[in-house]
Amino acid sequence: MKVLKFSISIFLAAFLQLSQAAASTTSQTLLDNLANAKTLEQAEPIISALWETWMSSHRVENEKVLMEQGVLAMRKGNLEQAEMLFGDLINQNPNFTEAWNKRATVRYMMSNFKESRDDVFEVLQREPRHFGAISGLGMINLRLGDLSAALNAYKNLQRIFPASPEASRYIPILRKKLNLMDL
Repeated sequence: MKVLKFSISIFLAAFLQLSQAAASTTSQTLLDNLANAKTLEQAEPIISALWETWMSSHRVENEKVLMEQGVLAMRKGNLEQAEMLFGDLINQNPNFTEAWNKRATVRYMMSNFKESRDDVFEVLQREPRHFGAISGLGMINLRLGDLSAALNAYKNLQRIFPASPEASRYIPILRKKLNLMDL
């Protein structure tokens, strides 16, 4: 019986690693496709697939439940509860990138901009092309009054997601405020 349990645990660990590797490969391919999307209409199905991939990158069922509960709490405006749930999820699985991103969003909504930025940096360590986190970083830097950092975030967003409406909107405004000229 012990041998069987051990064999099952090895199989499950190997399966989990393969599943995570497949999800990572999928998200990287999708991000490559997003960078090549010329219009928002071309980008939208790619964006949807990326969010689905990132939201479902949990390791075990309990993590999925915590993510769903956190998202529901966010939708209901229960931001403290959502922050706690995403924090619990991060404690269980520090590599769950989207848990960090969701907590960053909640903290932004609570006007905890520096804590939100810290969580965004955690997201970007795990997924440097996470367009949602980069867009959020631009918004955070705007709120903190760091226009140069906001401009850099939106330029990075435009490189990853050329059809980004946020990048198209904020880059010219920030360049003007910073008195930067196009060369």
